[in-house]
Amino acid sequence: MNRAAPAHVLFDLRTLGRLRPGARTYLSAMADSLLPALLGGDRATVLLTRGEPFPLKPIEHPGVVYVETEHPARTAAGAAELAMLARRLKPDVYWSADATVHPPTHAWRRRKLRTVFAIEGFPRHSDRRGLVAWLERAHRRLTVYPRLLAADALVCPSHALEVRVVARLGLRARRRTRVILNGVHPLFRRHSEEEILEARRAWLVPRRYVIVAGETERADELAVPLRALARNEEVPAAACVIVGDKGLPAALRETIRACHLEGMVRFIDAEAIGAEALSALYGGAAATFEPARGAGYTPSVIRSLACGTPVICAASATNRELYGNAVLSVHPTDTAEWAKAFVALTLSAPLRDRLRARGEACAAERTWERTVRESFALAHELSRRA
Repeated sequence: MNRAAPAHVLFDLRTLGRLRPGARTYLSAMADSLLPALLGGDRATVLLTRGEPFPLKPIEHPGVVYVETEHPARTAAGAAELAMLARRLKPDVYWSADATVHPPTHAWRRRKLRTVFAIEGFPRHSDRRGLVAWLERAHRRLTVYPRLLAADALVCPSHALEVRVVARLGLRARRRTRVILNGVHPLFRRHSEEEILEARRAWLVPRRYVIVAGETERADELAVPLRALARNEEVPAAACVIVGDKGLPAALRETIRACHLEGMVRFIDAEAIGAEALSALYGGAAATFEPARGAGYTPSVIRSLACGTPVICAASATNRELYGNAVLSVHPTDTAEWAKAFVALTLSAPLRDRLRARGEACAAERTWERTVRESFALAHELSRRA
């Protein structure tokens, strides 16, 4: 069987720093995993904006090219620059996770540029009221959703999110959607005691702790596991390390005071710590709490499983599909269930061992190299339609 013709994919990372954490993780890992062994004649052009930090080590291979643009993506000058690059580079597929940026629409030699958007989760409804919230919803309806509808393919990390995508966009069929599992970076692995101790000392983390992951702007979600830790009286107290992206909001600080957890909570900026140190902290935690209630993808779960750390997460269709019995699923808002699950993990060594074994087996199947391979298979399929 002859192999499909090589594909040239244009990965647009110009707005990487402005995307939600899940989308940033996805695009960064994709760009970092474009290994020559997987390309097999394919080509990838990674598009960046000059002057903005890029936390990845460029791959030195003729099949992978990094191009820096002079103008920001969400400007008229940036759109014109992208169109010019598309005419010059002639990619087969445009790949992005940011539908607020208009993709290049240009035909050359009777070939159409195919567009793929990766959807890690829909924007949540704004907590704000009145005119500002109405304008935000209108912006999504008038800009984001039409571009997603016009795309040649929409990629989701789970079937549960795919169902939500189909319903939200009003798609009559799923023929333009594709589920491609997200991977986990190889730095997230089992660590030695020395590596864990070094990371704890560097980030001032005590010996016994749990990690609470999530978007810190969602104070209502993060407050649930904090209240569970505060009400626990059956096992020794554990400090709480919150790994987030925007600092602790006032509402969450109030929850910490109300629960008398001052001095027991440590906030770490996920952008500042780096993957290797974060992996070591995951590996040394007694458990990871992931309280996110939405249908979006949460990388903290698979990272923890890869590090051999038991996970307690909010029950959701996405988590049931992706992790099954490798995690402990509890009611998203039931504080008593969170507390009981943590007590069970602490007191039962067989339960911890079972979860570690299942988690590592689950994580072993999720590699970004596999994600890239399946993504290029989709690019080949789309190229043949041109």
